[in-house]
Amino acid sequence: MLDLKDICVTFHSNTVNERVALDHVSIHVEDGDFITILGSNGAGKSTLLNVISGSIATDTGKIVLDGKEIQKLPEYKRANEIGRLFQDPMKGTAPSMTIEENLGLAYSRGKRTTLSKAIKKADKEIFIKKLKTLGLDLENRLDNQVETLSGGQRQALTLLMSTIVTPKLLLLDEHTAALDPKAADQMMQITDALIKKNHITTLMITHNLKQALDYGNKTIIMNEGKIIKVLEGKERETMAIDKLLTMYNLV
Repeated sequence: MLDLKDICVTFHSNTVNERVALDHVSIHVEDGDFITILGSNGAGKSTLLNVISGSIATDTGKIVLDGKEIQKLPEYKRANEIGRLFQDPMKGTAPSMTIEENLGLAYSRGKRTTLSKAIKKADKEIFIKKLKTLGLDLENRLDNQVETLSGGQRQALTLLMSTIVTPKLLLLDEHTAALDPKAADQMMQITDALIKKNHITTLMITHNLKQALDYGNKTIIMNEGKIIKVLEGKERETMAIDKLLTMYNLV
């Protein structure tokens, strides 16, 4: 479904600040995989997602999504098939626009060109149905501006916007890190349910070791721009958090 082949990225090449961000990274992601990604700061986790989404160019290597090479495609074209959430709940939405208008823009992605055409009665019914699945009462606040929402509500809305047209791939870059523990737990439950319901192939960066082992079916551990371990199956199921922390110094 997704293949990264010998991906290299170096920042500030040929200067005193040169840093290898990704060092010959290769990985195969199966259709329907939900992979969590762990690693200390600077391990290359966000760079990996940036390379896949197209916000950072590769020095070498290939990226193949659903049989199609995409490493030369600009980010905006990849966005038609790749959804993404960031740590900051303020990203991914237009704060001065309403919930309905934001969903209208997301729903029109790759299909329509103007907001006025995007929001029809049938579309609004879809928005209400989708919002109800979040369990946050946002379906009764369609006319509210997004800037009035809490961080958790806004992040849930961004998740829905990223998946309302089911993407081939979903990238989650510590999307619960800025939330309080209760909101983060709720957000992960919403995320997991939506991914399972729509069978969305997903890569999720997290610093929360419990999240990394509780959700998904595989865990990738990165260090110094390399993938040093892939946990799956019985090994992942029986892996204790303290052992994981000790083995890979995940701080």
